[in-house]
Amino acid sequence: MARNWCGRSGPRRSSTTSQNFKDLLVDYDGAFDLTGGQDLMSSFALLKPGAKTVSIAGVPDATTARVDLGAGPLVTAALWAASAKIRREARRRRAGYRYMFMHPSGEDLGLLADLVDKGLLKTVTDRVFPFEQIAEAFAYLEQGHAKGKVVVQM
Repeated sequence: MARNWCGRSGPRRSSTTSQNFKDLLVDYDGAFDLTGGQDLMSSFALLKPGAKTVSIAGVPDATTARVDLGAGPLVTAALWAASAKIRREARRRRAGYRYMFMHPSGEDLGLLADLVDKGLLKTVTDRVFPFEQIAEAFAYLEQGHAKGKVVVQM
């Protein structure tokens, strides 16, 4: 069964449209939030009932504290309170929310590299800048028009 996931990591407005992403997408099976804030809160409106948003930029939830961090009751309660607004919006939209801590993993990077080498995972590189032009690379990123990764070559 095909699943639809959406994820975003850049500015809210695309250079090809003046519409907000939340006005363009609907009935997704899940969302992966990389920016937090209003984008995280808006992601719940994109989802089918029962779907979930996973974020690496929002506030950790109590489940993350307890399961992923092994936190005690005090930290768990503090994160439960801190994530109340996010959980309330998710519940209002009949969706779920989970925070995901990113952990560096050479094994995972090796797996991704293998998928890229086999052509099963495609990377998108917008522009490559030499190290001497790092200021220009940042200026280009700040314009918000990149359609992939911007690489600074060392």
